[in-house]
Amino acid sequence: MTIQRPALSAAAKKTAAVAALLLAATGAATVPAWADSHPVTPCTHGSVTLPGETPVAGGPAHHGSPTLATSLVGTTSSAGRTSFEVQVTATNHTGAGYQHVTLVPSFFTTLGVMNQGNTVVQWVHGGGVVDLPTRPGCDPTVFVDSAALDSPLADGQSVSYDLRITTPTTVAEQVKNYFLVGTEGAADGQAGLTSNELDLMGQLPTAQPTPSQPAPSQPAPSHQPTTAPTPVHKAAPAPAAHTSAPAAPAVAPVPAAPAPVASASAAPASAPAAAPTPATSDASLAFTGGGGNSGTLFAGAAALLAAGGAVLFGLKRRARRGN
Repeated sequence: MTIQRPALSAAAKKTAAVAALLLAATGAATVPAWADSHPVTPCTHGSVTLPGETPVAGGPAHHGSPTLATSLVGTTSSAGRTSFEVQVTATNHTGAGYQHVTLVPSFFTTLGVMNQGNTVVQWVHGGGVVDLPTRPGCDPTVFVDSAALDSPLADGQSVSYDLRITTPTTVAEQVKNYFLVGTEGAADGQAGLTSNELDLMGQLPTAQPTPSQPAPSQPAPSHQPTTAPTPVHKAAPAPAAHTSAPAAPAVAPVPAAPAPVASASAAPASAPAAAPTPATSDASLAFTGGGGNSGTLFAGAAALLAAGGAVLFGLKRRARRGN
């Protein structure tokens, strides 16, 4: 039996158009790389006949069609994987019941970042989890390909299914621009039922900047070496005091030189006045910075001549007084 899928809804056509525009806008450099890692499967019908696609012979008349809704329950991340909990609901207000209302959830991400190879759809049911098979659409939309989400629906009643869409967190972090979840369905031959499009871009995890966190701690050590050398620069002027110390002894020998001259003139008659001459010679040596024995003899002779002259001058004065 040939399986006929319902025609694309207005929302699905809009999604396909957006995908086509994005592919055109990315340019030739991007499309080949994307095509290599995200091969596009040709349009195919589902592998399972949906019960809701089959008309009911002699069925009651309906005023309108069931309404479908897709809502977010929550988002969780654990062990490197992120799950998006959604609920799909069908409500019947047509005035008559249906034997089969079958729902087909789907999701779309830009350039098919989330696809059959890395994302699973599960039905949370009866305290357990059932993996639902999926198939690709003509664009990167991924459809549930199962008749599991089927139920009779009386007039004025609703039926809901809790779903979990799980993908690696690293994949979810790469989704840009669009992450849409919606639901299509059929009810006793009435095809083309569609729900709202749930935008989950705000629920996507963002990459954590862990490599950049150690950076603020690096400037702290850089300030410590700048303050450490300061005591060394303050201690440097200390040698300057040592260099000025030799200036003190250089002044001390200067006042010693006049002492012998005064003693020689004050005692003209006394021979021992020559005793201070060695001090004069030593002071002279200290001031001039060196000398031999001839300097000492010269100083001694000068002192003796001065003493002799004084004695001779005294004798002449006495001779004059005797006359």
